[in-house]
Amino acid sequence: MPISRAKKEAVLADLRAAFAEAGGALFTDFRGVDVAGMTRLRARLRREGARYVVAKRTLAELALAEAPSRDELLEGATGIAFLGEEAVAVAKVLVDFKKEYESFVIKGGLLGGEFFPPEKIGELANTPPRDVLLGMLLATVKSPHTSFVGVLSGIIRKAVATLAAITEKETEGETATRA
Repeated sequence: MPISRAKKEAVLADLRAAFAEAGGALFTDFRGVDVAGMTRLRARLRREGARYVVAKRTLAELALAEAPSRDELLEGATGIAFLGEEAVAVAKVLVDFKKEYESFVIKGGLLGGEFFPPEKIGELANTPPRDVLLGMLLATVKSPHTSFVGVLSGIIRKAVATLAAITEKETEGETATRA
């Protein structure tokens, strides 16, 4: 049953707003996935702050009028996962879901206005989570400072040990001259 023009305009406005607000979008072909599977996928994506929408090709084309390489992203049955704050987590959810449903296809994505082919989405899914990356960055930034403090404390330890040895030698010399 065809939808009314007003409904199409509302859907188009929603798609344009979603593309504008999201940091990017990953495109999938969901043919062969049952309703229960789609429900699980949407729930997993919601937990990651993402939203999954099934869009008519013509409306998606209109919403993506300025996007690069949009034709290959919109072929066939198209589902769009609008990214939340964690692009890595969303990519990981889609890649894991693909393992459950072999017919599920990740077509690619638009991240930061640039096209990402499906292979890059797989690489993105293998990237460590944001917290782990921040920990690695902190360790890298902290490392030179820790090494510098270690060097300084070694110099101070050697100076103290040298002074202690000189003091000990002088006290031995004084006791030898008294005896």
